Amino acid sequence: MAQTKEVRIKKNQVLVIADSLYIPKKDTTISLPKDTQYDVYDNNYILSDNFYDSIYKVAKKNRVTKELFDLLITNRTARDPIENKEPKESESFFEPFKGKTISSINYTSVDLFGGSVNDTTLKATSSIGKLTNELHKSTSNSVLKKHLLFNEGDEVNPFDLADSERIIRSLPYIEDARIILTYDPQNLGSVRADVIVKDRFPWTIDLSSDDNDGYRAGFTNQNILGTGNEFGVGYLLNRNEIPTHGYDAHYTIRNIKNSFIDGTVFVSDNYLGKSKGISFTRNFLSPNIKYFGEATFEHVEPIRDLIFADSLYEKDFEIDRKSYDVWAGKSFKISQRKSINAALRLQHDKFDERPQVQLDSNVIYHNHHFLVGAISYNKINFLKAKNILSFNITEDIPVGFLYSILIGKDWTEFGERDYRGIQMSYSVYNNRYGYFLTNFESGYFTMEDKRSNQVYQFDGRHFTPLFDLGAAFSRIFTQFHYFSGNRLSIPYSQSLAVQNRIRSIEGNQIRGNKLVSLTTEYVVFQPWYFYGFRFATYGHLGVGNVQETRIEDPYNKTYFTMGGGVRVRNESLVFNTFEFGISMFPNAPTEGKFFYFKVSLSTPQFFQSPNVRKPKIVGLD
Repeated sequence: MAQTKEVRIKKNQVLVIADSLYIPKKDTTISLPKDTQYDVYDNNYILSDNFYDSIYKVAKKNRVTKELFDLLITNRTARDPIENKEPKESESFFEPFKGKTISSINYTSVDLFGGSVNDTTLKATSSIGKLTNELHKSTSNSVLKKHLLFNEGDEVNPFDLADSERIIRSLPYIEDARIILTYDPQNLGSVRADVIVKDRFPWTIDLSSDDNDGYRAGFTNQNILGTGNEFGVGYLLNRNEIPTHGYDAHYTIRNIKNSFIDGTVFVSDNYLGKSKGISFTRNFLSPNIKYFGEATFEHVEPIRDLIFADSLYEKDFEIDRKSYDVWAGKSFKISQRKSINAALRLQHDKFDERPQVQLDSNVIYHNHHFLVGAISYNKINFLKAKNILSFNITEDIPVGFLYSILIGKDWTEFGERDYRGIQMSYSVYNNRYGYFLTNFESGYFTMEDKRSNQVYQFDGRHFTPLFDLGAAFSRIFTQFHYFSGNRLSIPYSQSLAVQNRIRSIEGNQIRGNKLVSLTTEYVVFQPWYFYGFRFATYGHLGVGNVQETRIEDPYNKTYFTMGGGVRVRNESLVFNTFEFGISMFPNAPTEGKFFYFKVSLSTPQFFQSPNVRKPKIVGLD
């Protein structure tokens, strides 16, 4: 019989075992296997509880203020002892249970409003919150089950559990997810797996307008009746165009028959044009998924005037394009995280309506068949952390390397041309120096021994470890991007406005055939004594240079930006994260603004996983 030891936990203390938290309501003694590693922490939320209680005593005197309090202020989450620690390998949380048999798998969906994966006992207290939780159909257990890479009766493989947790967490309708293993008290050689998830609110409303007096109103449900499927529809209006009224719609079925294949059908008919198509996608989610790829078939008829590259090319014309884009790959697993991958892609475009084309211009409107293959060698792992981009939500940091060679041939109406490309990506996290990512790509076409559309592209990203400021913590985020195109066909170019290369930049002359940008952001995660409210203040600086040398009036522009703001998060609030920020441009682009004010509910994206993807034309696809 296995030896055990007793652990005494007092009320308002927290017991931590691997990635599991135990918060007793009274003094408790727990028996654990003798070799189990654990920590006991004091619960530091008593002060915040008293603060909320004092507010509640005042709010409950009036029915309106009581209901408002109950809607916005829910029960507080227990302190998570790992939240400010450095990132750790995601599989390390399951290592203590390696080789144990999974005796059962249980699923828990916490409340949409008021719930937390860190404390499943938290519930909404307001009438509106309770009603919304009752009306919301939580993601079904069968949907969660088909995203797992393990089954009952399997031995614990830390990598499979870590990947399963990350795959569920990456679903667009899931806010956070945890898989917790606990020993079976009847058999210490077995463990129970608890899959705990918190859904996102599935409904989104889109109200927008454009510079051409066009308006759009629509909605999307990303998790229809808990199935994980998605439906969206939009109504478009523009009284200056024909047709005046129009629509767009799409429907997505995710993980069809447990295959990890997502299927989407889409259709639109409005003043922007017509389109219809269907696509199927299976991503490289884990080395255990041997086959991956995508197939897209579409018919597109844009009817708007098209403008390219800041007056680089402008002409009224219509487009009628029928195309398909199919690629497939296979992974040959070397070790738990290392593999060799082979992929092949076939792209076909046929235009019935288009602008005038020539050998070296309007290349994107050539009728062609493009066949390209890629061989890659990669090792990808994920670190588990918090307080990187968001507050108290588990984040997955990709680390590893990818080396890829691309070889292709393009059969166009002007002749055949060969394609060659390479990609080298490397990312690492160091407890002392932080996170580093470098990505270099280069590619070119050749026809009759002459090179064209030759691209060099380099990306660098870095964030520091958490700096201890005493009562607060801080990080510095830095991004660098370089792009250079030689003998680049019109209208190929890159812009400073995409991927946050220069925050909030708008206007003319911000794209070209050469581009470089550098931005940095200093973030301070404010201390805990604000009674549960979390604040991250930030300041940012950026500089970008863009050159366009292919037109009669070439330009070489350098832009500077500076600004700052605050991100606010409170696990007690139903609406979790708000960002208020400003950006200023001392030398704003033509038709751009000197000052921008931003209000956002989204978290900025930073990571660029060195993952296996569709073979593509470097920097131009």
